[in-house]
Amino acid sequence: MHMSRRLASVSATALLLALAPAAHAGCGLGDLDGNGTVDGADLGMLLASWGRGGAGDLDANGTIDGADLGIMLASWGPTTLECGGFPPQWISGAPNCSTEPPIQVHWYNENLAILRQSLCTNFEGPFIMLLFGQDKVLMMDTGAGNISLAPKVQEVVADWLADHEQDSIELVVAHTHGHGDHVAGNAQFVNLPNTVLVGNSQTAVKTFFGITNWPDQIVEYDLGGRIVDIIPIPGHQSAHIAVYDRATGLLLTGDTLYPGRLYISSFAQYMDSIDRLVAFTADKPVCWVLGTHIEMSNTPGDDFPVGSISHPDEHPLQLTKAHLLELQAAIHAMAEAPHYEVHDDFIIFPLGGAAGGARSDAGGAASGGEDDARCCARPQNMFELGRLMAQ
Repeated sequence: MHMSRRLASVSATALLLALAPAAHAGCGLGDLDGNGTVDGADLGMLLASWGRGGAGDLDANGTIDGADLGIMLASWGPTTLECGGFPPQWISGAPNCSTEPPIQVHWYNENLAILRQSLCTNFEGPFIMLLFGQDKVLMMDTGAGNISLAPKVQEVVADWLADHEQDSIELVVAHTHGHGDHVAGNAQFVNLPNTVLVGNSQTAVKTFFGITNWPDQIVEYDLGGRIVDIIPIPGHQSAHIAVYDRATGLLLTGDTLYPGRLYISSFAQYMDSIDRLVAFTADKPVCWVLGTHIEMSNTPGDDFPVGSISHPDEHPLQLTKAHLLELQAAIHAMAEAPHYEVHDDFIIFPLGGAAGGARSDAGGAASGGEDDARCCARPQNMFELGRLMAQ
């Protein structure tokens, strides 16, 4: 298991350590001996490998160091949540398009699968999550098209059923939000047996999950022995929701927070939504924050160009609660004048504020010249523009 290398940045690390031990309490990060508790034995194992690689390299940066120690201390104590892990590398597009599968399937743990659509099939390279309960499996998003998704999902479900010696389970196909790169595969799930396809309009989302006071009402949804919380978070798109999984402590944030360009269509709604997420998670463990794209490289503040089908040295998918707090602070700081702002692990991109505005690095002054041109030329194609502006 590993986390973003950007945790080593001053802002994220300071916030994480300030939150310890609550930030990763119960997540099991750092339980190196697998005894169900992060304790002195694990600390001894980490210190014995200090400066080298190995199991104690919790942020997967190749070296066991202070960042790993901080992660372990923040997870100190008994493991109360289902743990999981991430692959060393996600499929990352060209030049491997002739051999790369259209869909990568990774089991975070035995009850949660993460699918990544190849950048070779669509430059968005979205992620799709499947959360398994006893009675239902909740699938979030259907990808950006150009792939045979339904058969792969049925294969994943069949594997889970076989492993759990269960005959059937209901597939609930929902969406983080209604943009085209998250709903393009919907037609593949129409009329499939034991499958419910949730509409992607705000009305459809409210009706299905029983939300009567949008966007302030947070509702529970029971998958059978596994409850998730559905949190309305408009701002990027009007029907956007987040999902908090109580079993794993994962917060699924769609396109509202991920390692990439955070396009904001309604700044006031977006700020309220970030505040809603922070308030909701204030007394809850958040092991990881998982969005639906990766657009950043492992170089702090560096994003891949819009439309790129090659992501060499790609940033990890997982962010932390510290990043959510970092985003909240930045959004409030620019409330009177929203603007494009680069952070180590994400880029704040208000659609109104970005047009004609100067690029600003977090904590620094606005810059000009080539950076201004880079900022204000985006979005760079009509598909991207349509995806951002559709409501």
